[in-house]
Amino acid sequence: MNAQPASILIVDDEPNILKALNRLLRPYQVVSADSGEQALVLAGKQPFDLVISDYRMPGMDGISFLMKFMVLQPDAVRLILTGYADLEATQQAINEIGVFRFLNKPWNNHEIVNAVEKGLELKRVLLENRRLADQVRDQQTRLDQQEAILRALEAEEPGITKVNWGPDGSIILDPADLDDNEPLNDWKR
Repeated sequence: MNAQPASILIVDDEPNILKALNRLLRPYQVVSADSGEQALVLAGKQPFDLVISDYRMPGMDGISFLMKFMVLQPDAVRLILTGYADLEATQQAINEIGVFRFLNKPWNNHEIVNAVEKGLELKRVLLENRRLADQVRDQQTRLDQQEAILRALEAEEPGITKVNWGPDGSIILDPADLDDNEPLNDWKR
């Protein structure tokens, strides 16, 4: 079974950066946008596994874009590409929009590829954890329902849910539970 390559959205107002990142991330399904506004339109039409946004763009900056993008696609991993060191913006991005990683311009190709791989792995793990948690909740709900049925049966006919099984799969009857007035069939003798 051949899995679909991860879908990545790259947002930057510089065409050369978009081209370079497109080449670098060729193994993935890459979509580019030259503004936050254009990227939001794209995000409304298709899901992305990961987004890389420039921090400083005219109009909508990277933080504002990622805040809006996160509402549309909360499970997508978010990375910021920046040529500026702004500690306050970094803290805001981490605290408010859960940016996975900051990447500096100019970048190291290995660093970008590694950040993308690690971000996609994080997404896979988080989605698998969510799937398993949902499965556990479903199983617990079924167990709770079965337990309620057993309690109702036990309330109606005390002892009905307590069966003594023999090693061969037969039911072992407690003679104290038998009615002395009940005739024994041949199989009970």
